[in-house]
Amino acid sequence: MGVLVGPRANLPLHPAEKKLLFVVGANLCFLPWALGTMHPWSQISSFSLSTLGLAVALHPRDYVGSSADGNESYRLVLWPKLVRFPIFWMGLALLLLVLVQAANSSWRYVQTSKAWWLVRTGDVWWMPGSVKVPSFRFNIWWQFVIYSAVWMLVCSIWVGLTRRRSLRVLLGVIVANGLALGILLAFQRVTDNHYIPWPLTALTRNRLMASFISANHAGAYFTLTVFCAIALATWFFDDGKRSLAKSTPSGVFGFAALVLGGAVFFTLSRGASLTLVVVSAVFAGWIALRRNVRPNAIGVSPVVITIILVGFIFSAYVATRNLEISDIYNRWESIAVHGTAESSVRTRAMARAAATTMLHDHWLRGVGAGCFRYLFPEYVKLYPEIYEGSNLFWEHAHCDWLEIPIELGLIGDLILVLGLGWWVRYFIRHRVLWHPLAMPALIGCLPTLIHACFDFPFQCPAILATWCVMITMAGKWVEIDDP
Repeated sequence: MGVLVGPRANLPLHPAEKKLLFVVGANLCFLPWALGTMHPWSQISSFSLSTLGLAVALHPRDYVGSSADGNESYRLVLWPKLVRFPIFWMGLALLLLVLVQAANSSWRYVQTSKAWWLVRTGDVWWMPGSVKVPSFRFNIWWQFVIYSAVWMLVCSIWVGLTRRRSLRVLLGVIVANGLALGILLAFQRVTDNHYIPWPLTALTRNRLMASFISANHAGAYFTLTVFCAIALATWFFDDGKRSLAKSTPSGVFGFAALVLGGAVFFTLSRGASLTLVVVSAVFAGWIALRRNVRPNAIGVSPVVITIILVGFIFSAYVATRNLEISDIYNRWESIAVHGTAESSVRTRAMARAAATTMLHDHWLRGVGAGCFRYLFPEYVKLYPEIYEGSNLFWEHAHCDWLEIPIELGLIGDLILVLGLGWWVRYFIRHRVLWHPLAMPALIGCLPTLIHACFDFPFQCPAILATWCVMITMAGKWVEIDDP
């Protein structure tokens, strides 16, 4: 057992599922507000919430009274579902790989008051290696905490959420949280104050974009929330059409998607804006194909379209009257005029070239999860022009498709490919192509993959966790629809 379908779907949520929903929702809300969870204190907090969530998810549930099917009491034991979840084992294998890397350090970090360097250490040459770095700096153990938190979050959702109602609520929480962040972003843009005096501001010197320390991370996160809203809008409209409902919340979520889409542009992240436009076109193509293949599945309500258009025009009017549109124009004009010669494009191209060389040297063993930044300076030196922009220390390669393989090596890459292959097979087997919620959610995961070609969104725990959760909820939803 593990899902409720048919008439049982009208039963109230079990108290344990409500608790799990609260813990998971709190975790997903906390991730972006805690400065993207880019600091150890927030990573430990998220790890604690994920641990609590998994414990709540695995606790046996006694269904009695109104929560039981036909008022017949029974106990639901959920741990067998966890051990049958291949992603659980693949995630566990990845964490074990990180532990092996940590135990077999190939370099040691040494620091004085003026400089730092790496010292080669004795290691087992054929085993995955890493850099031994003190805990006051980001190291392999902090990356282990991040991966563990995301792994437990995914497992708790897969095992503990048994109802579509729970998944709808969780998606709604992500959307509402995104709108709250959008309000903060709008306030920052209107007041031109990106150091809003709230408690977490004192923990960073960065100029915040909403609650993120990177505009690109803010844009990538808002893009995920856009497609969470779109997924709910398409599902509610489809469900309302099947049930002949007079009204549904689809228009509300459609408007939320437009507002969140505006937030993406006002983060001034060119990468996030570009990927949003491209993947929105993909989604529009999917809608058109679905209407041709399944003409009774999704229609277009003139009332909903009118409400959304009027709301969008009003929002655009308010934005142009109160926000500094020239900032957005100037950033796009810079890359349009200078092209690949534009400073950020040129330096990232050189960083990519250096990272490619680094991958050639370390593709087999890897350099250790979270350890890329300590070995990369040796390769950056091959491109002295990169220092013209004062980029003396690169924490990331600005290309996750290079950085992650460099850190995890061949074994880690195989684990990730196996995980991706299992999800692809799973969704094909469950005929997800025309699903009104799962497919929009999966399409919404594409912008992050594209963005990762020229930035590092997956190095932000808030984005990594939300991205993995969207895939998991899409998989869980189709399982409930087709048990």
